[in-house]
This record gives sequence, C-alpha cells and structure tokens, in this order.
Amino acid sequence: MKSERFNIRMTSQEKAAITSRAKRAGRTASEFMIDTALNRKIIVIDGLPEMVRELKALGRNFNQLLVLRNMGKVQAVKLDTFEEKLADIHSELRKLTEVL
Repeated sequence: MKSERFNIRMTSQEKAAITSRAKRAGRTASEFMIDTALNRKIIVIDGLPEMVRELKALGRNFNQLLVLRNMGKVQAVKLDTFEEKLADIHSELRKLTEVL
C-alpha cells in the first residue's frame, strides 16, 4: 500500500503533456511518473487493441466451426480465408513490434 507523498511543481503545459502521455500509455499520471523516474520501460503499440479484437473474433469463429464439425453438421471447412486473415494480422503485429 502506498503511503508516501511526493509533491512537485510544474507548468500547466508540462502537466498536460505528462497527463496526455500517461493516458496514451494506459497509466495514471502517478504511475507514469513513477515508472519514468525509475527507468521502467513503457511501451505503447498503437493499433494493438484492434488486432486483439480481430484475433478474438477469428478464434470464436474457428471454435464455432469446430463445434459444428464435431456435431456432424459440417463435414469439411475451407480455411483459406481464415489463414489469410491470420497471416495479415501476424504481418501487422510483426511490423508494430519491429520498432521495439
């Protein structure tokens, strides 16, 4: 549990910049400042939440196809589109992480 306080003075522009960067990193201003002061690495990958949503959707669709197959309602499934979409997401993830 945090019990210590540390007060600093800054300009309104500095505060706005810190708040903005903290929000972009998904952190509170306090967490962001502590992480930065302690040289902890903060990595923000733009576009990642959208890719995670796409991957989850693909996973749900794939699972539904497998359930239908196991129930005997589907005999064969053409997975070309699925494979292409998965390859696209993989390629985009590689591009995003190359700069790290």
